[in-house]
Amino acid sequence: MERKGFLKSLAGVGASTLGLSTLSSFSSYNFDLGKIEKFPEHLKGDSLDWDKVRLDFPRQKNEIYMDNASTHPTNIYTAWAVHRITEWTKDDVGEPWWPWWAKSRDEGKKLFAELINADPSEIAHARSTVTAESNMLNGMDLKGGNVVMTDLHYTESIYGYKFREKNDGLELRMIKCKDWRFSVHDFAPFVDKKTKLIAITLVSNVNGFIARDVKAISDLAHANGAILYVDFIQGVGAVPVDVKAMGIDVAACSTFKWLMGGGKGFGFMYIRKDLQGTVIKPTLSSGGVSFNYPPWTDHPDPTKPDIIWHEVTGPRMYEVSYPNYEGVIAAHYSLKYILDLGVENIQKHNRLLTDRLL
Repeated sequence: MERKGFLKSLAGVGASTLGLSTLSSFSSYNFDLGKIEKFPEHLKGDSLDWDKVRLDFPRQKNEIYMDNASTHPTNIYTAWAVHRITEWTKDDVGEPWWPWWAKSRDEGKKLFAELINADPSEIAHARSTVTAESNMLNGMDLKGGNVVMTDLHYTESIYGYKFREKNDGLELRMIKCKDWRFSVHDFAPFVDKKTKLIAITLVSNVNGFIARDVKAISDLAHANGAILYVDFIQGVGAVPVDVKAMGIDVAACSTFKWLMGGGKGFGFMYIRKDLQGTVIKPTLSSGGVSFNYPPWTDHPDPTKPDIIWHEVTGPRMYEVSYPNYEGVIAAHYSLKYILDLGVENIQKHNRLLTDRLL
């Protein structure tokens, strides 16, 4: 690829660079590669065209892919955005990116909040679902209490509870799902006034079971003074999620599954606003300081200490340093794509395909 050609127009990023022969489909959409502010009309309303949606995912040209629950294929818009940042880091090509990075960082939180009916002030970046769940547990006072969960929870997450059971004296109450599913009735015998947390998966990675009575489980938790955590990595983006209506207190997901965010190492954590810094305390230090003495400043402020710092508040208290910006940018575009397409439409289409298989 010629550097001069790239500088003339980002539309010149071709199939040989991205490895996507369908990148030429941008021209058929009359789409400006340099300004992805909205997606083509084939994603929306009466214009929704699943044949054209399929063309947005080049992988379908080579295989019938049925493992979205593991890693979802990346659409060409998200692939282009991630490619552009790698080109910038490789060659310093194009307009300055730092302001754009910052925009994607904040915009991604807004879009994810919209997707799950939360407020952006309740959304933190996370390295992974398991990391976020561990972050929550580290910030809770679980001494003298118990945690209730099922064996349909992700096994790597269960390890974290068993680790705390051994090292911190946590009482873990495990519900054994005899018929590969669970309901609020299974939780009732295990939950009491000493329960601090109920942890469930919205969609189990074991068998695809979808928890239908999340609100009832939440009500049970709240009636006993506990909170509800939901691992919704296998569901969000594929099934509608409303954290307010469902009574979810804390939730987390990575973006490489149904959120179509490409590679691993990035995700989101939802923490209900009134739980931040209270029930779930920050355990990671993030922020900066300034020095109030020479040679750092010519005019020290005598009313302030030598080292000035301000405690981070809000969801950023659960983050450390920069997020994975490739993940940030991928999530920005994939979330816009999902919101344009509509989760209800995705769910309906998935059911149609599943019915054909069955």
